[in-house]
Amino acid sequence: MTEIKIGGRTVPLYYSTYEMIAIQKEIGCTAFQLRDEVFGVKQDDEDDPMSIRLEVVKDPEKTERLGKLLVILGNAGLEQSGQEGDLTEKWILRNMKPPLIMAYALAAMAEINEGNRVETPVSEEDKGAVDEGLEEQQAKKQPGN
Repeated sequence: MTEIKIGGRTVPLYYSTYEMIAIQKEIGCTAFQLRDEVFGVKQDDEDDPMSIRLEVVKDPEKTERLGKLLVILGNAGLEQSGQEGDLTEKWILRNMKPPLIMAYALAAMAEINEGNRVETPVSEEDKGAVDEGLEEQQAKKQPGN
Protein backbone atom coordinates (compact mmCIF):
# COMPACT_ATOMS: atom_id res chain seq x y z
CA MET A 1 0.00 0.00 0.00
CA THR A 2 1.14 3.49 -0.82
CA GLU A 3 0.95 5.98 2.06
CA ILE A 4 0.55 9.73 2.22
CA LYS A 5 1.19 12.05 5.13
CA ILE A 6 -1.63 14.56 5.44
CA GLY A 7 -3.01 16.60 8.32
CA GLY A 8 -0.57 14.99 10.75
CA ARG A 9 -1.80 11.51 9.81
CA THR A 10 -0.26 8.74 7.82
CA VAL A 11 -2.98 7.52 5.49
CA PRO A 12 -2.53 4.28 3.54
CA LEU A 13 -4.07 4.24 0.07
CA TYR A 14 -5.73 1.15 -1.34
CA TYR A 15 -7.28 0.41 -4.76
CA SER A 16 -9.41 -2.57 -5.74
CA THR A 17 -12.53 -3.22 -7.79
CA TYR A 18 -14.64 -1.81 -4.97
CA GLU A 19 -12.81 1.52 -5.21
CA MET A 20 -12.98 1.40 -9.01
CA ILE A 21 -16.78 1.39 -8.74
CA ALA A 22 -16.73 4.21 -6.18
CA ILE A 23 -14.54 6.27 -8.53
CA GLN A 24 -16.98 5.72 -11.38
CA LYS A 25 -19.94 6.76 -9.22
CA GLU A 26 -18.41 9.64 -7.24
CA ILE A 27 -15.93 11.16 -9.69
CA GLY A 28 -17.79 10.17 -12.85
CA CYS A 29 -14.97 8.53 -14.77
CA THR A 30 -13.21 5.22 -15.11
CA ALA A 31 -9.84 4.59 -13.50
CA PHE A 32 -8.26 4.91 -16.94
CA GLN A 33 -9.87 8.33 -17.45
CA LEU A 34 -8.32 9.61 -14.20
CA ARG A 35 -5.24 10.44 -16.26
CA ASP A 36 -7.21 13.24 -17.95
CA GLU A 37 -10.06 13.97 -15.53
CA VAL A 38 -8.07 14.20 -12.29
CA PHE A 39 -4.34 14.30 -12.97
CA GLY A 40 -4.45 16.31 -16.20
CA VAL A 41 -1.52 14.47 -17.73
CA LYS A 42 0.05 16.39 -20.61
CA GLN A 43 3.13 15.51 -22.63
CA ASP A 44 4.85 18.44 -24.31
CA ASP A 45 7.09 16.29 -26.54
CA GLU A 46 5.90 12.87 -27.74
CA ASP A 47 9.49 11.65 -28.03
CA ASP A 48 10.54 12.83 -24.58
CA PRO A 49 8.95 10.88 -21.69
CA MET A 50 10.42 13.44 -19.29
CA SER A 51 8.23 16.17 -20.80
CA ILE A 52 5.15 14.86 -18.96
CA ARG A 53 3.46 17.24 -16.55
CA LEU A 54 0.35 17.09 -14.40
CA GLU A 55 -2.09 19.96 -14.53
CA VAL A 56 -3.95 18.98 -11.36
CA VAL A 57 -2.25 21.88 -9.56
CA LYS A 58 -3.50 24.49 -12.05
CA ASP A 59 -7.11 23.37 -12.33
CA PRO A 60 -9.37 23.73 -9.24
CA GLU A 61 -11.85 21.16 -10.60
CA LYS A 62 -9.07 18.60 -11.00
CA THR A 63 -7.75 19.41 -7.52
CA GLU A 64 -11.24 18.89 -6.11
CA ARG A 65 -11.51 15.54 -7.93
CA LEU A 66 -8.11 14.57 -6.52
CA GLY A 67 -9.54 15.25 -3.06
CA LYS A 68 -12.45 12.90 -3.79
CA LEU A 69 -10.03 10.28 -5.09
CA LEU A 70 -7.89 10.53 -1.96
CA VAL A 71 -10.99 10.09 0.21
CA ILE A 72 -11.93 6.92 -1.68
CA LEU A 73 -8.42 5.44 -1.67
CA GLY A 74 -7.62 6.67 1.84
CA ASN A 75 -10.76 5.30 3.47
CA ALA A 76 -10.14 1.99 1.71
CA GLY A 77 -6.57 1.93 2.98
CA LEU A 78 -7.64 2.77 6.52
CA GLU A 79 -10.28 0.03 6.48
CA GLN A 80 -7.83 -2.50 5.01
CA SER A 81 -5.41 -1.74 7.85
CA GLY A 82 -8.11 -2.20 10.50
CA GLN A 83 -8.83 1.49 11.14
CA GLU A 84 -11.98 3.51 10.67
CA GLY A 85 -12.41 5.03 7.21
CA ASP A 86 -13.28 8.50 8.50
CA LEU A 87 -11.86 10.79 5.82
CA THR A 88 -14.11 13.43 4.29
CA GLU A 89 -13.57 15.52 1.21
CA LYS A 90 -13.55 18.71 3.27
CA TRP A 91 -10.93 17.33 5.67
CA ILE A 92 -8.70 16.11 2.82
CA LEU A 93 -8.88 19.39 0.88
CA ARG A 94 -8.38 21.48 4.01
CA ASN A 95 -5.30 19.46 4.98
CA MET A 96 -3.72 19.16 1.54
CA LYS A 97 -0.71 21.47 1.48
CA PRO A 98 -0.68 23.24 -1.92
CA PRO A 99 3.03 22.55 -2.56
CA LEU A 100 2.34 18.83 -2.01
CA ILE A 101 -0.62 18.44 -4.39
CA MET A 102 1.68 16.89 -7.00
CA ALA A 103 3.03 14.41 -4.43
CA TYR A 104 -0.51 13.41 -3.43
CA ALA A 105 -1.41 12.93 -7.11
CA LEU A 106 1.68 10.79 -7.74
CA ALA A 107 0.92 8.64 -4.68
CA ALA A 108 -2.65 8.07 -5.90
CA MET A 109 -1.36 7.20 -9.38
CA ALA A 110 1.15 4.75 -7.91
CA GLU A 111 -1.52 2.98 -5.86
CA ILE A 112 -3.89 2.71 -8.82
CA ASN A 113 -1.09 1.34 -10.98
CA GLU A 114 -0.28 -1.20 -8.27
CA GLY A 115 -3.96 -2.15 -7.95
CA ASN A 116 -4.20 -2.67 -11.71
CA ARG A 117 -1.15 -4.91 -11.84
CA VAL A 118 -2.12 -8.39 -12.97
CA GLU A 119 -0.87 -11.38 -11.07
CA THR A 120 -0.68 -14.56 -13.08
CA PRO A 121 -0.30 -17.62 -10.91
CA VAL A 122 1.71 -20.44 -12.43
CA SER A 123 0.83 -23.89 -11.20
CA GLU A 124 3.50 -26.51 -10.56
CA GLU A 125 2.08 -28.50 -13.48
CA ASP A 126 2.49 -25.58 -15.89
CA LYS A 127 6.09 -24.90 -14.85
CA GLY A 128 7.26 -28.11 -16.48
CA ALA A 129 4.87 -28.05 -19.42
CA VAL A 130 6.52 -28.66 -22.75
CA ASP A 131 5.15 -27.91 -26.19
CA GLU A 132 5.99 -31.18 -27.94
CA GLY A 133 5.23 -29.80 -31.40
CA LEU A 134 7.59 -26.88 -30.83
CA GLU A 135 10.30 -29.26 -29.57
CA GLU A 136 9.93 -31.39 -32.73
CA GLN A 137 10.29 -28.31 -34.97
CA GLN A 138 13.37 -27.15 -33.11
CA ALA A 139 14.92 -30.64 -33.29
CA LYS A 140 14.39 -30.74 -37.08
CA LYS A 141 16.18 -27.39 -37.45
CA GLN A 142 19.30 -28.58 -35.64
CA PRO A 143 22.12 -29.94 -37.82
CA GLY A 144 22.25 -33.71 -38.08
CA ASN A 145 18.46 -34.20 -37.90
